[in-house]
Amino acid sequence: MDLISILSTVLKVAVALTVFGYGLSARTEDLLFVLRRPRLLFVSIVAMFVVMPVVALAAHAYLDFPHAAEVALVVIALTPIPALLPRTEIGSGGRARYAFGLAFAVALLSPVIVPALSDLIGRLMDRPFGLSPWTVAVAMLTQILLPLGLGWIVGRLAPRAAERLGGPIVNIANLATLLALVVLLVVVFPAVLSALSLVTLLVMFGFTVAGLAVGHALAGPDRTDSVVLAIACANRNPGLAIGLAAGIFPAESFAGTVIIYALVSNVAVTLYTRLQRRRGVAPAPQVSPTPTASTQEDA
Repeated sequence: MDLISILSTVLKVAVALTVFGYGLSARTEDLLFVLRRPRLLFVSIVAMFVVMPVVALAAHAYLDFPHAAEVALVVIALTPIPALLPRTEIGSGGRARYAFGLAFAVALLSPVIVPALSDLIGRLMDRPFGLSPWTVAVAMLTQILLPLGLGWIVGRLAPRAAERLGGPIVNIANLATLLALVVLLVVVFPAVLSALSLVTLLVMFGFTVAGLAVGHALAGPDRTDSVVLAIACANRNPGLAIGLAAGIFPAESFAGTVIIYALVSNVAVTLYTRLQRRRGVAPAPQVSPTPTASTQEDA
């Protein structure tokens, strides 16, 4: 296993730890929040798995930018898990229950949706993008379903310990993510320089802005839901994207282009979240083990 593979694994483990940390305070109602709302589920799936791949295909069809960036953009659009779900969404004023429920719903549906989409996109681009359901299922199981379920179980069995541990676990995961991204940037810096161009930057930034706009517009009138879906559409997990790209094209490396996307998307998402705070989208309260009046009203 080379260093890039190790760092990609660290990023995946960090996502699992983040999900576990927030799973400590999640309730059954939170996990099923999206699945119990057919309209919200449909809109979320369309935004993440239909509109964003179409945006990537449109960029491929109408813009002239490097091949590695084209492939990376499609793989990013197919990556089912956002980079910072649910931490960024909640901290930016998003509804915690929607963030939890979206992560759970996406993990359940991705093994069916992502392979079908990758096959269709591969046919349209005349390039194989085949992803086996097993590959996606393993990723969703290890990074979302298992850590979320374990966190939920621990939170039910030991609520006081879960309340104390949740914050430190998420902070450790965030630090690991930051360190892994910094080291990865250093390792693939020559590849970043070779892939770096004004066109690539503009395409990556445009893709991110399109994701923010699509998610914000389609989530509905509730602005807290808009924040969650906007970030879920725009900010995909770089570690998982690198892993998927390596599985599809083992002889090629797209780490440099994915890192460019990660940097650009984080800048765009940061600007978006600051704008939402200034517009008065109040941060959602942390989900507690016992129901509150406000969470009962959300249901």
